[in-house]
Amino acid sequence: MTVINIKWGREKKSFDFPERTLADVRLGELRKGCHGWSRVPLGGLTLIYGGATMKDDNAPLSCFGIKPNAQIVMMGTRPSKTDISTLTTHGDPEEYALIVKIQTSLQKTMELVAEHVPKYEIAVENYIQSNPGPVNLNDPHLPPARKSLQDSHTLLSENLMRSLLVFDGVVCKPDFEVARATRREAVKETQRILDVIDGMNAKVKSCDSSSLPN
Repeated sequence: MTVINIKWGREKKSFDFPERTLADVRLGELRKGCHGWSRVPLGGLTLIYGGATMKDDNAPLSCFGIKPNAQIVMMGTRPSKTDISTLTTHGDPEEYALIVKIQTSLQKTMELVAEHVPKYEIAVENYIQSNPGPVNLNDPHLPPARKSLQDSHTLLSENLMRSLLVFDGVVCKPDFEVARATRREAVKETQRILDVIDGMNAKVKSCDSSSLPN
């Protein structure tokens, strides 16, 4: 018999799979069991083992390196009836979970933007006004100011692209109107900021090329 122990905050639950091995139990089956126990919507229920998020519902538990009697951490929030009825289209907890996922990802993105974009914008203006002279981006030894701008742009653009991928991966049913609208606005705002970042990077590159001899 395979026993899997789940820890969710202060609560714990053991799931027994008689006459089955870890190779016979799919992640999706365990997640459904956790959903039935906790009432956390599947769309907002995450299982973590060894510090890594388990993602493929069709994969057997054995492929995640889980051992018998292992303890898995569950993340997720059980929504209240008020939350579900007020924030969703038709009172579906799964739509609520998708909305929370989108909003949480967008909030992390906005926090990153608030911290780094103003600094990046100032650094770009200072760099352009300094008239740095010819800069070859293929040079492995870029001037420190130019290297800092390159690193900042990479950090911001990669995080924004990652957020867009998260939003793209959120599959909303046709009747999840609120979730679909939330995702649409999150994509729009994230893309807008990405365009701003790329626009500033283009100005820097223009400054570099205009300084290069013909």
